[in-house]
Amino acid sequence: MSISVTGHYIVADEAAAIWRAQGLPASLVLTTSVNAVVAKKGSLAYDASKAAANHLIRELAIELAPLVRVNGVAPATVVQGSGMFPRERVIASLTKYGIPFAPDEPTESLTAKPAQFYADRSLLKRPVTPGDQAEAFFLLLTQRLGQTTGQIITVDGGLHEAFLH
Repeated sequence: MSISVTGHYIVADEAAAIWRAQGLPASLVLTTSVNAVVAKKGSLAYDASKAAANHLIRELAIELAPLVRVNGVAPATVVQGSGMFPRERVIASLTKYGIPFAPDEPTESLTAKPAQFYADRSLLKRPVTPGDQAEAFFLLLTQRLGQTTGQIITVDGGLHEAFLH
C-alpha cells in the first residue's frame, strides 16, 4: 500500500501543486496492474494495493479536473525487456511453474519461457512487452486520448478476460 497507493498519491499531490501554481493543463498517468482485476491465490497484498491504486486514479481524476487528466496503465507481467526479471527471478519463476530449463541455458532463452507461459494464459497468446506499455502511456499522455480521464487501460493481451471466463 505504501508504494502502490501512498507513493502514487504523494507524487500526484506534489505534481498537482506545481500544475495549479503554473495554471498549466497536464496529464498524469500512473501504473497499476492487471492483478487489480484478476483475483488469485498468493498475492493478496499486491493485488489489493493495485485495486486501491485503480480507485485512487478515479478519485484523482475527479479532484484534479479540469486542469489535469489522470489515467492509469495496468499491464500484465512483462518479463522480456523488464529490469524486474533478472536471471535469478526468471529461474525462480521457471521452478515455481514447473517449466523445464537447463541451468546453463542463456538468459535470453530462459526469459522467453516464462514470458510465453504468461502469454499462453491470455487471449492473444503473445507476451506483453515494455513497448506495448509505452504505447498506452503515449496515447494517454498526448491529445490522442485528450478527452479521457479517470480510466485504466489494461495492457495484458486479454489476460483478465481469460481469467474471468
